[in-house]
Amino acid sequence: MLNDVPPPVLAAAADTLRRLGPDRFSIGAVAEAAGISAEAALEVLGNREAAMKAALDHMGNWYFRALEAITQHEDTLAGAVAEGCVEFCAHRRRSDQLRAPAAGSSLLVQLFANVGGDLFDRTIAFWTPHVQAAQATGEVAADVDPRQAAEWIVRVMLSFELLPPIGVNLEESEEVRRFVSAFIVRGLGG
Repeated sequence: MLNDVPPPVLAAAADTLRRLGPDRFSIGAVAEAAGISAEAALEVLGNREAAMKAALDHMGNWYFRALEAITQHEDTLAGAVAEGCVEFCAHRRRSDQLRAPAAGSSLLVQLFANVGGDLFDRTIAFWTPHVQAAQATGEVAADVDPRQAAEWIVRVMLSFELLPPIGVNLEESEEVRRFVSAFIVRGLGG
């Protein structure tokens, strides 16, 4: 379905969902954001639920492009995970600024709630080869199950989006990098 929807309409749907949240999301709001008629939006997106699914799929694709960009610039698993956590913290700040009080949960929570299992499985599959590469260099212990380690990494990263600051200042990128780098590999037996 995503291939049939013009990119500007997908972007407008994703932005509308991000701004209004799932409860206030509507075809009319997407149409207004895209600068098209509600009838045209209905024609390319289908009903409200299909439009929301298309927006969430579009956001999920963005999520993987962001992960790929982050990992391409890091030589270690710890560095890649730390940069991912820094990005999650930055996303949380942006989401908090954009989110209307009625918008509800964060974009990431919306993604996992609506595209959940597939997105979670794809994210674990994304990190598994990175864990295997870290095992080859000795950064991660050889007896660690790569898929379980990838799941652990995903759960740790999600905590930076979902949990409030406790002992680590999530506003300071260097502090987040140090915190994650200090513990991520130790937790994996490296």
